[in-house]
Amino acid sequence: MRHVYRFVFATLLMLQAALAHAAPVTYTITSKLARVNLSIEHQGFIQLSGTLKITPGSFVFDNDDWSKSSVQVTMPTRTLDMGDAMWNQQLRGDESWQKLFKAPYISFRSTRLERSDATHGVLRGELTLAGVTKPVALMVRLNKIGRNQVNELPSIGFTATGTIKRSEFGLDAYLDLVGDELAVQIQMEAAVGPDKDAPHQAGSSAQGVMAQ
Repeated sequence: MRHVYRFVFATLLMLQAALAHAAPVTYTITSKLARVNLSIEHQGFIQLSGTLKITPGSFVFDNDDWSKSSVQVTMPTRTLDMGDAMWNQQLRGDESWQKLFKAPYISFRSTRLERSDATHGVLRGELTLAGVTKPVALMVRLNKIGRNQVNELPSIGFTATGTIKRSEFGLDAYLDLVGDELAVQIQMEAAVGPDKDAPHQAGSSAQGVMAQ
């Protein structure tokens, strides 16, 4: 009987050790649930809002040690939507904004993810906007890790927020009319398994990656 107890005890210890060092999980970004929200001041009267889409991709996340993680996301410039057809047309037709649209992508690549507590951290990295790369810091909140009630897939959700100055990226047009500071909020949901709603993009290698 003692041998049985020893075997059970040893098995429990090994199981505990395995759980303590669980392997990172690969998540696929859910294309319809991944978006960048933008906000910028308009003459001091209101905050104009816009969105950018995130290119379909995947990342690996280990909740035990965020410092081993990295992330890279790509956003097609053509997906910039200010919520109004006239605004969108003016932006794309104005020579002052052509530097933005000549670059096909806006991208972010992390250099370090610092965990503050169980659900919060600071994501430091490099943002490439209009062909200019600058260091930025984003406040990250891990919203939830669990099973999606609709598709039953293991899922994860993040929110990242921060501010940048567009003039630092050479986008200094109409600073007397449109604010210099741009507020950024990234909302991203991902799940284990393929994203059935993602558009097929042959030859596209742009991905979001969180890896050990």
